[in-house]
Amino acid sequence: MSEHAERMAGNTLAVKHGATAERQYQPVARVHRRRVLRQLGLRAGDLDPIGKGYLDLYVRSMAKVELADRWLSEHGLLRADGEPQPVLRVYSTWTNSARLALARLEAHLGARVRSPEAELRDYIDATYGDDGS
Repeated sequence: MSEHAERMAGNTLAVKHGATAERQYQPVARVHRRRVLRQLGLRAGDLDPIGKGYLDLYVRSMAKVELADRWLSEHGLLRADGEPQPVLRVYSTWTNSARLALARLEAHLGARVRSPEAELRDYIDATYGDDGS
C-alpha cells in the first residue's frame, strides 16, 4: 500500500453519509445480516454460496440505504442552492438492488424447500436402496 493510501485509509474527515465507505457501512450490514438470519430462522452456515451472495448483496445495499437515510434526515433532500443532495443519484440504485437481492434470496430459499414426502423418499433410498427393500 502506498504512503498516500495508508494516510487516506484512516481518514474519515471527508466522509459525509458513509454509504460508500466500507468502513462505515460494514457494521450496519452486520446488524442487518443478523436480523435477516434471525427472522428466517437460519444461521449463516445454513446458506449455500448462492444464498450467501444474495444475502450479502441485500444487507450491503440496505446498510447503504440506512446510512443515506440518516444523513438525509439531518441535512435534507436539497442542498442550500436548491439542488438535490448528490447521494440521491445512487439512492434508488441501492434500494432497487436491495429489493432484487431480497426477492432472489427468497426465491432461492424457496426452491431449496422440499416436501416431507421427498425428504422421506430420499431417506428411504439412502437407507434401504433405490428399490425400497
